[in-house]
Amino acid sequence: MRRPLIPCCSPWAPLPWVRSAPLAKSSITGWFVRRLASGRLLFAAGTGLLFAACTGPLFAACTGPLFAACTGLLFAACTDQADAAPEQGGTSLWFAALTGTGCTATTNGKKQIPPEVDNLVAVWTATLADGGKKTGTARTPSAKIGQGSWEIKGIPAAPELDLDVYGCSKDKKLVFAGRNTGLKVTEGPSRPVPLFLAPTDKLACTGSATGSAKLTVGRSLASSAVLISGDAVIVGGLSAWNKTAGSGTGSDAVDVYDARLGHFVAGPKLSAARILPHVHAISKEADKPQLLVVGGALSVMRKAASDKFVISTLVPEKIDGATPATKAELLDLTPGKAATKVLDKVDVGVGAYVLSSSIRLDKAVLFVGGVSETGQVMDKATRLGNPEEIAIGGTGKSDSVKLNAARVRPALLSFTDGTAVIWGGAVLPGNKPPLADAMGELLAADTPVSEKLAVTGPAALVDDPNLSTIAPVVVPIARTADVLTFLVAGGMPVKTPLTALAAPTYLVTVTKSSKTAELRQVTLPGGLMLRAGLFGVGIALEGRRALLGGGLIALTVSPDVAALCAAADAQKDDCALDTAWMVRVPDTMPAGDSAVQLELLATLSLGGPRIGVAAAPLPLGALLAGGQASTRSGDTADVLDDVGEVLTVTPPTLDIATICH
Repeated sequence: MRRPLIPCCSPWAPLPWVRSAPLAKSSITGWFVRRLASGRLLFAAGTGLLFAACTGPLFAACTGPLFAACTGLLFAACTDQADAAPEQGGTSLWFAALTGTGCTATTNGKKQIPPEVDNLVAVWTATLADGGKKTGTARTPSAKIGQGSWEIKGIPAAPELDLDVYGCSKDKKLVFAGRNTGLKVTEGPSRPVPLFLAPTDKLACTGSATGSAKLTVGRSLASSAVLISGDAVIVGGLSAWNKTAGSGTGSDAVDVYDARLGHFVAGPKLSAARILPHVHAISKEADKPQLLVVGGALSVMRKAASDKFVISTLVPEKIDGATPATKAELLDLTPGKAATKVLDKVDVGVGAYVLSSSIRLDKAVLFVGGVSETGQVMDKATRLGNPEEIAIGGTGKSDSVKLNAARVRPALLSFTDGTAVIWGGAVLPGNKPPLADAMGELLAADTPVSEKLAVTGPAALVDDPNLSTIAPVVVPIARTADVLTFLVAGGMPVKTPLTALAAPTYLVTVTKSSKTAELRQVTLPGGLMLRAGLFGVGIALEGRRALLGGGLIALTVSPDVAALCAAADAQKDDCALDTAWMVRVPDTMPAGDSAVQLELLATLSLGGPRIGVAAAPLPLGALLAGGQASTRSGDTADVLDDVGEVLTVTPPTLDIATICH
């Protein structure tokens, strides 16, 4: 699938295609693809690429009059005197900076190449016009021509080219990685191919020389969606906080993260402020990205007096008037036509309720549970069929589904055939916690009633009164048409709605054909405990890997939670996690009810306590954006974060020893 055509310097103009030109050798700094008559491909090297930063070891001859200032954005690269003049300027290759006390945009120019990068390796895959595939690999030490150009041989003209670039250290470790997909290589003028590289297995700052490292406004409890292009959209959230009142109000902001360039650009504002809205991409056309935005809350309280929401932490003060009058809107990010449109003819059912959940299935958007405007915890789901039709006609067909349990902010997952799994958030009358037999349900496409899952596992889990949690952090690990495996952590137990300390962490394997859910306890090496709090981070990474952490543990730093937030001031802070863990689930499970030991891949500092971070998958990892440091210790500017961070991981099938030999 080709990426939507977005340019290097403007968020809404078309992205130039990668073109080729016969027998030309001119080059511009940055990634420019030019297919020569011989079938070779040139990547130009300037101050941001291949160590040609006026002092780099590979192309030390970058001293002539053809080499422009090392801090410029559009400038000529080191070229032979006989080279033709460059046809078009563009951007350079950017390396993300590691997070520290704060993030600023990465810039091109002198001394910006990370010292740990010794050489670069490009791996490309071309999809040919006849559907065939062709692949290749190139390395900087043996791929030089002229002064400052990188020649990659054998790239054909192709309607689709995917490019990965890896940075290797002197000791043969892969330390940086970046990806750009859906490029087009044709005869014609050269065009830029932007690429953003970030350190592997670490959190790094977003931001490039042409775009912002930060959100337009700091906020927490925003929602995210991923476009066909691989870019991410951060929508709404909580953008104002008053510590004295213990309350916050919502945001109408939209930010688009360009995964190729590594930076944010502002999108059109929503028609209403929305905290934790439902956001789903509904267009199937990459160059016309459109999203459905539904529900959300206008404001939330640190501790609401009403218990109608089951939990009273970070929920609206009152049920009446808690949600926007506009239940749904279309967020159109089509280049040149970016706008929002109110959808007053779309029935989103329970999707408009506070603390409902949603998932995008193959042929529908499913909304589940929540708390109605009268305070009723809903035992219903709304299935909005063929949502792509909404973008065309502004209407959609929906139907109601009866659930086996009333649920508040449950987790939703799906099998590959579109059958949904509803997990957690179950509440009995009187806001009592349910038994394990109410933990999960199956909902097949087009069926009017869900089916209960029979839950099995060790008694310590199955009989745990804290098993049912509201807003659990759930990460899918593997799925087929019949088997779905996922990790569960955090959320707020229905039994103890003011602290997440007792929320268990466990692994679930659901088998659709037998309608069963097997629970397994999980462990980490050294006795460490994997956990997440309320509104923590949870995101799936390729290769049975997961990132979990962050979130609110408790509103006060009481003795029982003090060890989890040692840096917090018990007199003025709440307890929120400042760490996330990247783990891998083994391919095979131990026999019986034995606990599953996870492989700990990395322990990542979030730079401080983080509640309500927006997370989205990226082509090579994940994006983390925003968050809230505390609900007690400060007002808007003190506690709401506008920083974006990326976690880049190597593809599980990549042979690092071969790449970095």
